[in-house]
Amino acid sequence: METGCLEAVNLWNSRYTDRSVIAPILDEIGELALSFTSFTVQHVMRSANGPAHLCAKRACTLSVTKSWLDSTPPFLISSLLADCSTSTFVE
Repeated sequence: METGCLEAVNLWNSRYTDRSVIAPILDEIGELALSFTSFTVQHVMRSANGPAHLCAKRACTLSVTKSWLDSTPPFLISSLLADCSTSTFVE
């Protein structure tokens, strides 16, 4: 898993001794990670994944839980197209 948040990576690496407010979320991620043969969390620059940054930024403005499973949200389309070098993205 890649994240632009270095603090989240550090918390993941210290989750067995961490008492942060996101410790329960890290525990849940750890349980889900058991389904994979290999699972790592690493830091990448935000610019390495523009679409993920846009989703996180948008999520911070919402007052309710929202998911975009059935269709691509309009705010994300141009970023996905720019992120996909072969332009194989389908709406």
